Amino acid sequence: MTNAYVYADRDGSVLALDAPTARPLRWAAWRPDGAQALLVGNRGQVLRFDGARFDVMATDSAHNLRGVAWAPDGERALLVGNRGAVLAYDGKASFTELRPISDENLRRVAWAPDGSCALIVGNAGVVLRFDAATRALQQLPGDRAHTMRSIAWRPDGAYALIGGYASRRAGYPRPHMLYRCDGRYAQGILATDDEDDAVAIDWRAGGEQPRATVLVATYSDDGPVRNKIVDYTSGGVRFSDIEGQPALLGFGWHPDGGYALACGESGALLRADDAGMTTIATATRDNLVGPFWQPRTSSPIALVLKGPDERVYTI
Repeated sequence: MTNAYVYADRDGSVLALDAPTARPLRWAAWRPDGAQALLVGNRGQVLRFDGARFDVMATDSAHNLRGVAWAPDGERALLVGNRGAVLAYDGKASFTELRPISDENLRRVAWAPDGSCALIVGNAGVVLRFDAATRALQQLPGDRAHTMRSIAWRPDGAYALIGGYASRRAGYPRPHMLYRCDGRYAQGILATDDEDDAVAIDWRAGGEQPRATVLVATYSDDGPVRNKIVDYTSGGVRFSDIEGQPALLGFGWHPDGGYALACGESGALLRADDAGMTTIATATRDNLVGPFWQPRTSSPIALVLKGPDERVYTI
């Protein structure tokens, strides 16, 4: 069963992969040296991928796992999932489930560039801090949203940018879509009047100042999902619409910052650069999640997962 795809940077080809799991995969992360990736999914499923083959790893976890990230030194990783699940991986073969401090579903995890801590975000506005030295979890104070959806640290480690689902249905008169967190406090920085969902965030390499791209899905009760891009710098934000595409579920810059890939419903895979977006043929109608770029190689590959069949907000 095809449940993953690989995009090759050198020739733009897309290869379908059959990963050895009958359970849905939800997220992936490459070790910083690019030698292997961890893929996580439902019912504690974890796979290791070396760019050519998969290995199944045993976790003894029954939770649906939604996010994974390697520490900057590549010696350990954190996995997060439903019902407050946080698993620490020793970088070899052992997984330790930490005592949960939240009952909410956790979605994403990102390490600070200096490796001192990791931030974990999830439903009901949860933002947790994992201290690398003590291995302790702490729930951070700050503004809250219906769901914290995405997270990425600024390359210099000054703060992490967090994307939320700015749902008016959650009872907020004008909820926030973007937050900034320095590892101690989460502060809302961009409110919205639309039903905006910041599904993906990635910082672009190069340039004179740090610049992040936020992929936004805008929901409607009586129409299709609309796609928007938010270009974020410390000086402000700039919105632009993505026309003529199905709902997009993910966005990631090539490691050198030259171009990005966006993917989404119905097999959509797009190459984006300063000139615009072009379509890449995938020969599939699967919903696609990712991309997960392999770092530190001269011609990296991007791993893309088959996403759920349900609406975008189930990612």
